[in-house]
Amino acid sequence: MLEFRVEHVLIDDEQPVDMNGTIALLGDHSRQGVEKADARLIGSHARFSRSIQLVNLARTIAPGLFSEPKTTTYIPQPQLPVRMRSSNLGLGHTFARPIMLLWRLFPSKVRIAAYDLLRRLGRCFYGKDGDAQVQRLPFGLYLKYNSNPDTLRNEYNALKVLEAKTTIPAPRVFDMVCQNNDEDDLSYLLISRVPGTSLAICRDALSDQDYANLSAQLKDCVSQMRDISKPANNGMAICNTLGEACRDPRIRDWSPIGPFPDEASFSQNLRFSDEPSRRGHKIVFTHGDLNPRNIMMERISSSAGVSGWRLSGIIDWETAGYYPEYWDYTKSMFESFRWPRRHNNMMQDVFSEFGNYSEELAVERRAWESGDGI
Repeated sequence: MLEFRVEHVLIDDEQPVDMNGTIALLGDHSRQGVEKADARLIGSHARFSRSIQLVNLARTIAPGLFSEPKTTTYIPQPQLPVRMRSSNLGLGHTFARPIMLLWRLFPSKVRIAAYDLLRRLGRCFYGKDGDAQVQRLPFGLYLKYNSNPDTLRNEYNALKVLEAKTTIPAPRVFDMVCQNNDEDDLSYLLISRVPGTSLAICRDALSDQDYANLSAQLKDCVSQMRDISKPANNGMAICNTLGEACRDPRIRDWSPIGPFPDEASFSQNLRFSDEPSRRGHKIVFTHGDLNPRNIMMERISSSAGVSGWRLSGIIDWETAGYYPEYWDYTKSMFESFRWPRRHNNMMQDVFSEFGNYSEELAVERRAWESGDGI
């Protein structure tokens, strides 16, 4: 009897096949003498499963590769603007805010108990969402939870700022409740669901034109973020969105640092702090973690019947704050070894609109190789 592991190979927004567990036995479970499959067949299928999916995707993205050459008129896809904030909330745009205003009048203990119950029910209905501290709920909602309320407070404020001052597609925030009785107590953040699939999953399904459109959309998002004016904070330039200490996995594994009066004092917490590329930057509103897992994409179809992808939202704003202008770019390249060259080139194109940060990236890479952010 052979045992093997079954894993999904996801490269677009297709729903995976439901499985009862991940370990299967390769043998005759019926005990009727049925000849078992050769294990080499299973191994060969595993090796080719991703390639088979890519070929199927190519039939959609580039159908000309699989048909006889013929004369066609090329219809360029328009560069799509950034998707405006959707008013199609799961609770209903008309009733969501009044309901949540009334809900927030309830005592914190009542709301915490309700969210704890919803978290457990959501896990029963939708399963656990990986290792992330987030749980899908009914009515188009998500519940984020954490034993450290500071990151949730910062994300709550960041989403409020985005909603008030930009059209960047991001989750709408409905409620946040904290408890500090014990270090293991959970705090909760209730937000709307952003439609689509993360770029980390569907990146191979995007055509080059889709990536070009995404680059233009992200440029607009970054531009809007940089137009957000920083509120006065007793002369502190670098801080989170609340004007408080910064928290980032890149620096001391989420330990709070700052706030800081200038870039020089902030850079003292980084390796190679005296490098010229560690100073002299504008301080701007920053997402802090623009990696493909936090960039959501959705399928679209044009009036001409051409299918494609567009940005549907940017999620996970817990590390947002006011940082040196290079920070979002270098952070987006922190895990560049995980992503294809096409994606890394796109991020370089996005930030080249705002400046040349190649020296800053070179210093950051030296810092990462020395153990920073690990």
